[in-house]
Amino acid sequence: MNLSTTAKTLLIVFVLVLLGAAGWYFYKKESGNPESGLKPRLEMAEVRIGAITDSTLDVALNLLLHNPLPVGLDVADMAYSVRMNETVILEDNYAKAFVVKASDSSSLDIATQLNLKNLIAEVNQQDKLGNDSADYHFEGVFHLRKPFLGKDTLRLAMDKRAFVYHLPEVKVVGFNLEKFRLNQSEVLLRLQVTNKNPFTLEFKNPSYSLDVGEQGNIMRGTSSGGTKVGKNSSQIYEVPFTIDMGELLKTGGQLLFQGNDLPFKFNFKCKLASDNEMLNNSDLNYVVDGTMQDLKELKAMMEKK
Repeated sequence: MNLSTTAKTLLIVFVLVLLGAAGWYFYKKESGNPESGLKPRLEMAEVRIGAITDSTLDVALNLLLHNPLPVGLDVADMAYSVRMNETVILEDNYAKAFVVKASDSSSLDIATQLNLKNLIAEVNQQDKLGNDSADYHFEGVFHLRKPFLGKDTLRLAMDKRAFVYHLPEVKVVGFNLEKFRLNQSEVLLRLQVTNKNPFTLEFKNPSYSLDVGEQGNIMRGTSSGGTKVGKNSSQIYEVPFTIDMGELLKTGGQLLFQGNDLPFKFNFKCKLASDNEMLNNSDLNYVVDGTMQDLKELKAMMEKK
């Protein structure tokens, strides 16, 4: 039987439409399956810690967004969060628009700041339970400029089990007077540095100062080189400190009225080095607040001299 040219054309069009419909059916079926290779997915390529203070943590994230779909993703912005176990330790928004082409991947560099309150509370809780690892959950909500499959948002998540990371702890545990003069005095400041992590930390070229009341830099000092603190250990070391007696005497009036309630602030800055890439080359800016009650040991030593 011979078919006319028109009939052949209609048959070809029908077959193509049928194949297209079948392909679309299987595509939708596969893309709706979280286990399939057609679902976009997130990958955390790198996490780096920047500046560390007593209350905040600067974090740099490098995310990879893989898009195996036959259409591109036009993203307006992304809201994201990080949970440590069930505690939210970070929530922020990536406000830059970006496009991930079809069957392609895109890299996102995200700079954010983490408030340490929730993180420290969760770390302390895990310490009480004796846990040295935790479940970390990252979730991103991508707001699309062009809806896809009738949706204007895309939710992607990833999970990882990793160490319970501890921030280094620095405490002032004592002073040893070396020289005492009317204009300036030199002391050796005894610091206790604690590293509760399963990897070594090195504190490089630290600098430090002490503010008392309204007077800044009453004590100041620097130390060249580095001090290594092994994993899960503490170390006490002494560093030279200079006391500006003129500035110290200016606190006399404040001390008279406030006594042991006169506040002080100890500032400790250094560069961290570690085998752990996330913390390596981080800037530590640690601040310890207290009152003169906490400095009675220094006062007693000075009176003995």
